[in-house]
Amino acid sequence: MTNSLDLFASALRNARTKRGLTQRALAERLNMSVRTIIEIELCRSNPKFETIVLLAQELNISLDAVAFPNTKNGTVSKSVADFFADKSEAESQRYIVLCRQAEMIKEK
Repeated sequence: MTNSLDLFASALRNARTKRGLTQRALAERLNMSVRTIIEIELCRSNPKFETIVLLAQELNISLDAVAFPNTKNGTVSKSVADFFADKSEAESQRYIVLCRQAEMIKEK
């Protein structure tokens, strides 16, 4: 069975190459050692949570998708549920509209 760090390593490598970044370029963007990137991608490292978060943010990797790969599509992650917990329906709908608009801009 593949563990979450192995899944993250694969997601990291895929996202990095999809963006056309070398390991060195990614390391430089984040002010990290290239060795750190290499070790994580080769599953030879147990990175700090802060490192994982920085990499995930830079490459837009969903940590929920990595940590919970068997979650069915369409289910809402705890972080999303928590974010909307204190919002009214109207406020939630405004956020959804904004997200859809951002997606359309991103696709252009």
